[in-house]
Amino acid sequence: MIVLIAVVAVVVIVALIAVFARSAPAQYDEGTPEGVVQRYSQAVVDGDVDTAIDYLVPEIADDCEQTSAGTEDRRVTLLETTVRDDSARVEVLIATVYGSGPLGTSEYENEGVFELERTGGDWLISATPWEFVVCAQTEPR
Repeated sequence: MIVLIAVVAVVVIVALIAVFARSAPAQYDEGTPEGVVQRYSQAVVDGDVDTAIDYLVPEIADDCEQTSAGTEDRRVTLLETTVRDDSARVEVLIATVYGSGPLGTSEYENEGVFELERTGGDWLISATPWEFVVCAQTEPR
């Protein structure tokens, strides 16, 4: 009986160490395309549309008609970044988690692309995957 209790205690301790030892996601430099996409995505996930708009190119941000990006739980994983002189393409994997059912949660994964432009020395987003759109298309004037 003492051996069984000791084994259970060891398993519990190992599980607690594993949970608390997990590292936080990598924080990318805010001056890089990856950092801009990370901060924009987090703002959208948090429902902070005003902060998200700050990461958009002026042509979109200035005429932004705000729209909801949805309430689903999303995770974004960096796949690849391609940087050219004044443009960048950040490819990501987007996991969307929908409500739970009798067999657990439903999750859908797909790849998306953020397009960025260097504007005044800063990287700003010119196109997002549909899951992260915060500005509705407006009619041309």
